Amino acid sequence: MTSIEQTLDYTMFRCELREKQRLVLWMLLVGKEQKEISQSLHMSEEAIKKHQRIIYRKLGIKGKAQLSKWVLEQISSTITAPQPLTKEEFFRDFQNA
Repeated sequence: MTSIEQTLDYTMFRCELREKQRLVLWMLLVGKEQKEISQSLHMSEEAIKKHQRIIYRKLGIKGKAQLSKWVLEQISSTITAPQPLTKEEFFRDFQNA
């Protein structure tokens, strides 16, 4: 599992998404349509729509565009900004190039 997957999985757990809801969310994140998800999970499309509504409510979002924004926010919260090089580091790295 990559660090991005771990971050998202932890956030899903923290948002109290149940196992089926997390599966549906992962499938949505990789671009699956409701029909594909329902076939893969052997559920009706209505059940998938219901899971999707619950997921969105629990994440505090209203649609796929906001889902993308939510994912980016979760990922960016784990990334630290690079620190500028000191003068010594710059010249040391410059001399080694």
